[in-house]
Formats: sequence, structure tokens, C-alpha cells
Amino acid sequence: MKRSYSFPSVYEETSIDHFKIADNFLDGMKIVKFNQRDYLIGNLALSEGIYPHKFLNSSASDIDYQLLALTSLIIATHGKYERIIATVGFPYVTQAIYKKGAIEFLQGKHQVSFDTRTFGGSGIETLNVNIEKVEVITEIDGCIKAIREGQSAEKGNFFIGSLGFGSFELALSTPAGVVQRTTHSERGIHYAVNILENEIRKEFYINLSEQQIERAFQRGHFVINRRRVDISNIRKHALNCYYSEVISTAMRKKFLDEDFLKTKKMYLTGGGALYSELVELFQEEFKGILDVIVLDQPNLFASEGYCLHSIGSSENFSTLETSDNTAYVGIDVGNSNTVITVFTPND
Repeated sequence: MKRSYSFPSVYEETSIDHFKIADNFLDGMKIVKFNQRDYLIGNLALSEGIYPHKFLNSSASDIDYQLLALTSLIIATHGKYERIIATVGFPYVTQAIYKKGAIEFLQGKHQVSFDTRTFGGSGIETLNVNIEKVEVITEIDGCIKAIREGQSAEKGNFFIGSLGFGSFELALSTPAGVVQRTTHSERGIHYAVNILENEIRKEFYINLSEQQIERAFQRGHFVINRRRVDISNIRKHALNCYYSEVISTAMRKKFLDEDFLKTKKMYLTGGGALYSELVELFQEEFKGILDVIVLDQPNLFASEGYCLHSIGSSENFSTLETSDNTAYVGIDVGNSNTVITVFTPND
């Protein structure tokens, strides 16, 4: 069985004890004794924290990546699977730089402690996890694998645009692999969020972290001075600017006219594909030449592709690796959300 889980990529250090303020672990994640400090993670950081945050496009040497990755391991194990085959990913432009550090941090044995009192438990629990094998691929390769081996089972050529908060990835994919000339990383949705923030600050004083502002961007409204402020029109303007200045410009540079003779499809993945205003801009630009396709839950595609890669990277999948204590995992430590996809053969 393959399952995906998602939580906001935010954290905040805390020294406060919390008791039964969530219904489950995903809403009450609190990592303790990490370098002798305690941290609220995800939804709990957003609800109980003062300034929940995350660095942009961080590496495995950064504390935010480490906390989010270790939290992901707790989710992946389900308290049952001690042995993990894992794949993680980075944007095309940073994958080669960050690969070694990610393997060094993740591979091997981990002991992770968390506080169960936040969701009604009795106290501190510690999990022992062994990541037996770690592989690191690009985000775009993960999304392509999910498209070709997942729900759409695409066999032909296609363009792909992965719209993340931290980066926009694009490429032309063929069954033989990506056309390297077309592979590119650009600024992500945070570009549009910054435009919106600058516009809002012209009228209001706001004291929020970038992640809190990004959540408001997703909702389409702020609450400022106890007043609901609709920002949907500003968001639409920001997305239009982002598309014309970043996305369309990048595609014009990387995609040649001859490339459009090879396919009639473009797949959009990532959380940005959930913004209908942004998808419509793709459809408008490529009307009459490409079908712009957004599959269900496009924000899960990188993680699903990483999970499929974990399954495929196992040399003895049909025998040794089908044991009851093994999980095949894809971890997408995104700038907006962290997504974990888990496959367990005997579940």
C-alpha cells in the first residue's frame, strides 16, 4: 500500500510544555531533545508558535531540513517499520551540491524523540530508525517518475513544469530521459508572495513570517487589526507578474520551436498547480499548441516519484525487502509543505 502525508514546512523552538492541544500526531508534532532543544513542527508551530519559519531552499546541514526530515521519519515508520529505503530530492540547480550532505545526514541509524502529550499521550517516546539506503535525485526527475509510473502512466514525450514555493523546475521529458538542454530551475511561488507582501505593506503593518504570509496567500485573505482583508485580486496580479517575468521568460529561453514538434502535452505539478489563476496563464500562452494537464493532487508528485524511486532502487525487492519491518519512502522537504509517501509491501 502507498500512502502520502503532508504538513507545513515550519518549525519554532519552544520551552513550554503542551498538553492535549491536538487530536493526532500530524497536528501535534513536537520534536524534543534535538541538540538539547525542543521544537514545534508543522501545524503545531503554526497554531502555538509566535514566529514559525523555515529557510528557503535549505540543505541537509541546516537545522530546518534536519528537523523536518527527522519528523518525516517518525511519520514514515508508523511506529512499526524500523528499516527504511529512502529517496529525497532537491531542485535541479542544487541537487549536485546538496546530494553528498543529504546522504551523510540521513543514511544510517537515527534516534528521534517526540512528545506525545501534545495529542493526549503519556510523555516522551523515542524511535530507533535505520535508513539502510538513501538516494538523492532532482525534483523534476521525481515528478516525471510519478507521471510515467503513477496514475497517468504517460508513455510519450511531454513538457513538465513543477511549480514549487522555492523553485520552478522545467524540462522536456522523453521515454529515454529528459532533454538536458531544456532542464532549468527558476524562482518559485515565493516571487509572487513577495510581490503581494510589498503591496500589502503599503496599507497595513504586518509582523508575520514568510511562511505565515504564504499561508495567507494560499487562503486569499489576511486578518489585520481584527478585519478580514481580501487579497484575491492582489494575488492574481502577483501571479500574473510572476508568470510573465519568471515562468514565461524561462520557457522562451529553454524551449525551442523544434521542441514543440515533439509533443502536444505539458504537465504541471507542485503546489503552484493548485492556483487556477496560474494554470490559466499556461493555458492561454499555449492555446492551440499544447494541452496543459494538471493531475489530481499535483503537490504530492515529487514525493510519490521519490517513493517509486526507492522501490526501484532496491536490488532484492522481491525477496529480502518485502519483510514486515521495511518501508520504501519518498521525502519531499518542500519550502511550503513537507510530503512523505510511504510504500509497505505487506500492508
